[in-house]
Amino acid sequence: MVKGTKITKKKLKEPDEFITVTQRTLQFVRAHLRKIGAAGLIIAVIVLSVLFFRMWEEKKEAEASQKLNAAMEVYQKVSSPYREGSPLEYKNALGGFEELIKQFPKTSAGKLSLIFKGNIHFKVGEFDEAIKAYQAFLEKGGKERLYRLFALEGLGYACEGKKDYEKAIDAYRQIIATGETFQLGDAHLSLGRCYEKLGKNKEAVESYRAYLKTTPKSEMNNAVLRKISLLEK
Repeated sequence: MVKGTKITKKKLKEPDEFITVTQRTLQFVRAHLRKIGAAGLIIAVIVLSVLFFRMWEEKKEAEASQKLNAAMEVYQKVSSPYREGSPLEYKNALGGFEELIKQFPKTSAGKLSLIFKGNIHFKVGEFDEAIKAYQAFLEKGGKERLYRLFALEGLGYACEGKKDYEKAIDAYRQIIATGETFQLGDAHLSLGRCYEKLGKNKEAVESYRAYLKTTPKSEMNNAVLRKISLLEK
């Protein structure tokens, strides 16, 4: 039989550790009740603000997406493969994209509208405005590679339109630097064209040969080979 532990008067007077900690906790809560309540309220407000902001962003994205679809329908009718629209028709199509850029600048649809805006300005020969639109997308449009390739290609064409071949070359080189095979051949072909305009025949030949290497089955290869032959004479 185990002998009972003798409890002295001293031990009886000592406070129970659990009770002491509990009492101290309750005292702390009572003393700081207002502060704790205020902190909880602040946290709740922050959480609700984040939730409402996300809901607001999703609503804006959905609304902007609908407007983009409508604007693109108008654009596609003007820029059909079977029919080239008039400058006035392109100007009318521009309105939908400009409205999106103004009302929903931070949405995906608003940013993508900058590329269509650039395309329309390019179509009607307004190269400076086209360049501004493409550059704005490249600065604000995020890191979506496919759209960046479109913007860089448009920027290169617009710079060529202004006969600013050095800046056009820079745009095409950026396309090549991405390492994407999509549009790679066209970028080399455009580089060759710009170098040829600048009288840099060696660089032009190198670019044309790079084009032939990346697009061995292109229908343009015979024409490119003839161009290389003329430049090397």
